[in-house]
Amino acid sequence: MGAFIARLAMRWPEGEPWLARRSACRSCGKPLQWWELLPIVSWLARRGKCRQCGTPFPWMRPVCEVGGLLVALSAWAFAPDGTVILSCLFGWTLLALAAIDLRSFLLPDPLNLLAALLGVLMIWLTQPDAWAEHLIGGAAGYLVLLAVEFSYRFIRGRDGLGRGDAKLFGVLGLWVGWMRLPDILLVASLSGIVAAIVASRLGSGSLKGTTAIAFGPWLALAGWIAWLSGPLLVR
Repeated sequence: MGAFIARLAMRWPEGEPWLARRSACRSCGKPLQWWELLPIVSWLARRGKCRQCGTPFPWMRPVCEVGGLLVALSAWAFAPDGTVILSCLFGWTLLALAAIDLRSFLLPDPLNLLAALLGVLMIWLTQPDAWAEHLIGGAAGYLVLLAVEFSYRFIRGRDGLGRGDAKLFGVLGLWVGWMRLPDILLVASLSGIVAAIVASRLGSGSLKGTTAIAFGPWLALAGWIAWLSGPLLVR
């Protein structure tokens, strides 16, 4: 799943077919054999480079492969009873959203919709008496960040938050319920700030008020933590 997510993240923003076309080096075009596509192992064996032209492969693939494995392990260890499979599918969808947002500042509607449908299925199968809490969470999550988006645009005169972030926050609210939204927003904001500061220190550019930062990955991370950990702030 991690390898598939990496393929999706590399091709979706470019509008390339992500199912039909065979995997190949993006530099020389050489098709990759099956043993060159073994998750994690093949990347380490090739030292992250194409054996034909020596061009380094994107870091996205090993990161997504490790991320896909961590999603499965954490779901197996911490997911609520009876939700391991649904949790894995949810976590892998969040990983795909995070990877695409990191590359392109996009949170595709089809993936947000998939995560929402999985949430509806989860509620129907495991929490049929809690529809109100989860539906309110979905609506509140979307409206809160929508209000932030409009307020920032009104005050600063430019866009500061994408609509995909509001949709993703709404999806997370659907999964965890409205009382858990403060948990997600706190963890996402803190992790996003720390990541931005670290990136500015390690990179060449300084952090400014106009610096573009992908918020989706940190929303996804915070939502996954909230889903697995239970209540943090509000009990």
